[in-house]
Amino acid sequence: MATRETGIDPLTSIQFAEWFLARKDRWSRSTIRTYRASIRECLVDVGILMPAKSKHIDAALGLLAKVVDPETGRLAAPQAIKTPRRTSAGKRKSLTATEFNAVDAALVGLRHRYAFLARPYLSYTSLLGLRPCEWPTARIIGTSLVVQNGKNSNGRANGSTRTIELDAYSEGYIQGLSEFIAALARATADGEWRRVHAGIRRALRAACIATGIPGLIRRPVTPYTCRHVAAARLKAAKTRTEVAALLGHATDETASRDYAPRSAARGWKPIRTRAPEGAEDLIRLRYVSFTDRASLVQNARRDFPPPTAAP
Repeated sequence: MATRETGIDPLTSIQFAEWFLARKDRWSRSTIRTYRASIRECLVDVGILMPAKSKHIDAALGLLAKVVDPETGRLAAPQAIKTPRRTSAGKRKSLTATEFNAVDAALVGLRHRYAFLARPYLSYTSLLGLRPCEWPTARIIGTSLVVQNGKNSNGRANGSTRTIELDAYSEGYIQGLSEFIAALARATADGEWRRVHAGIRRALRAACIATGIPGLIRRPVTPYTCRHVAAARLKAAKTRTEVAALLGHATDETASRDYAPRSAARGWKPIRTRAPEGAEDLIRLRYVSFTDRASLVQNARRDFPPPTAAP
């Protein structure tokens, strides 16, 4: 976008920063804050890989750090504007244990065609973290749950399938899970998983409205909310590599970047599922905090001598 609008190809880091700041009226304040943080992180990464460009990167980072909110001290947009929110911005990515219990209780008395599937879906997905599209592929083998990874393309998954060990749970729990998988199989016997998925989503929405809780009415639980809940609970109890293995991610960075934070798991019981032995070895280690990246840039500048001028 920047190249197309400026007509400059390639853009330098400074030119890109100037272009971005000049478009302050295009996005909302929160969007600009998010984009700016991502741009800064990318520039730091470039500085690590290309120490010779550190002077230009420092200048670009300086431009991006000019505008600060005087009240919070955080980077803010130069001008606040109102823009339509993206669809994903309105989706719920967290659920407290109290809210979960309220929705679960509402599903018990809900007269909805798919309430009988929505209730176990809410419970099992909030613990196991399966993507909606992965449930039709789920099967129980002994005390293990095996599913086909939903995003097994372009290196985004840790394999074509993943295994979640359930040996810490009772036989009754595993039997209940097996019965739910069988009920899903019967409901999707005609191959229409989308229809069943839409029905579960509508039942969850109806249950949220039935609770009478304003937050749930305004932002109801969706099938994918349950995966976010499981991700937060896993983050609170597991290492990053085990979280990635249990969620089907290729790297340990995805859950930290795209899913609910571990703080969203407050009030929930610890998750006792585990990844099979060796599953963590398949995870690519990419997570580096922003503070660590800044330190790497400083070390790179110290360890690499400045480029010599061409004769």
